[in-house]
Amino acid sequence: MGDRLKNLGISFVFLAVLYAVLGLVLLLWPATVMDVLCYLTGGVLLLYGVFAILTFWRTEGRTAGHFLALCLGIVAAAVGVLLVVQPALFQSLLTVILGIYIAIDGLLNLKRALELRRMEHSSWPVCAGLSAASVALGLVVLFRPLLAGIALMRLIGAALLYIGAADLATLFLLWRRAKQWRQDHPVEVDPIDPE
Repeated sequence: MGDRLKNLGISFVFLAVLYAVLGLVLLLWPATVMDVLCYLTGGVLLLYGVFAILTFWRTEGRTAGHFLALCLGIVAAAVGVLLVVQPALFQSLLTVILGIYIAIDGLLNLKRALELRRMEHSSWPVCAGLSAASVALGLVVLFRPLLAGIALMRLIGAALLYIGAADLATLFLLWRRAKQWRQDHPVEVDPIDPE
């Protein structure tokens, strides 16, 4: 159990650092990142679609599953072409996805802040405030799609950088408080790691 919790903690730290790095990249090179993502996604979908269509035409004794694969291939190819020709569509879709993701991450951080409150840590209101701000940022990104593309990417970058830093700070405080809690409230059998 202790190893699982340790691995979970490492993955949370990794995600927080990844948020911060991605946020910094979006702040520094928003237009380049959006172009690369758009063309890469469009190219992958187009290749998949062409492959699915060619596979359909080369298959003998086609079944309903083959026709479904053909339909999916046509849709993928069409979306791929659309993303390459109309990158603004991809940007608006990415905005919705990132806005939802940032809001959900903020809610998860709010849960961690409430865990700090349960452990009677004095800085839990700060963590709760940071978490609430994360949720608000996610909602702004989600419901303000009229912002200009590069400005929006910079806003998303700033939000991700902030989320990463807030996650790291909250995790650090939670781990430090949990360690102090165990020292202040010793038990013969650790409920988390009974070995």
